[in-house]
Amino acid sequence: MEVINDVSLIKNISKSVVTIGNFDGIHNGHRVLIENTVNYAKKHDIKSIVFTFSNHPINYFKPNSIKNILTNDEKLNLFKNMGVDIVLNIKFDDYMTNIEPYFFVRDILYKKLNAKKIIIGYDFRFGKNKQGSPNTLLDLSKEFGFLVDVVDEIEIDKKRISSTYIRTLIEDGRVDEIKKYLGRNYFLSGEVIHARKLGRTIGFPTANIKIQEDILIPKRGIYASKVYIDESIYFGATNIGYNPTVSGDKLSIETHILNFNEDIYGKVIKVEFIERIRDEKKFDSIDELKEQLKKDTSYVENKYLKNSSIIQNYML
Repeated sequence: MEVINDVSLIKNISKSVVTIGNFDGIHNGHRVLIENTVNYAKKHDIKSIVFTFSNHPINYFKPNSIKNILTNDEKLNLFKNMGVDIVLNIKFDDYMTNIEPYFFVRDILYKKLNAKKIIIGYDFRFGKNKQGSPNTLLDLSKEFGFLVDVVDEIEIDKKRISSTYIRTLIEDGRVDEIKKYLGRNYFLSGEVIHARKLGRTIGFPTANIKIQEDILIPKRGIYASKVYIDESIYFGATNIGYNPTVSGDKLSIETHILNFNEDIYGKVIKVEFIERIRDEKKFDSIDELKEQLKKDTSYVENKYLKNSSIIQNYML
């Protein structure tokens, strides 16, 4: 897969089919657009192109106002796994904000990408002041000779799939509901870092991960989780919070990995959230905390490690 980071660097692209959007999270609605684009490209022996942004457009207008569901690298990796030929991973900036819809179509889609088909969602808007719409593309398709496919909204259980709704589920800690909309469990990935190491002293060593500041973190609490380390998968109990029992003052994301006792400092691991078990709580003593941690890990072990049907489902 080729990644192009600036419109000025687009060169010598033959016939293509293009889908356009921020694709924040690449949820099941986005997947329809991307899969349709890839399938059409293969059928007609042309290039499949995803036109997206390396930064969230909302943050261009209101810096740091919205957290991302995926890192940029994770987003690109998902595009690659879906079979996309070219990703235009363009920075949303003054140029993208001020370009008139007509010139976006003429100068980029037509002249640079040689688009023969554009696949977009029903709510797609583009160009200066969001003046461009699916109808704009349909009107201009006659002048520039491309087809337009407008995909209707997609619902699951009478709920429209959207990044906004998925964000709400993450922020509320309702991680067990996310998969049917996102297409996968929500996850965070990051380097395992040194922290206070309190867990090790009380018999519950944890892997603390450092994540990018612009990534959305689920609601504070204890979660059943899946942990990916190199080529292996484990279950764990993940705490997101401030460790109030020991007067913690910094948010941490730490996982006690079941049946695991290796030094993984410096490794990048992925923690996938399956279920929120309980709220974060300040206990009266370390002993009381230890008893609760035993209950948390026993819950994960009994529900996920010892249940063969659950294991098969979550190991897929």
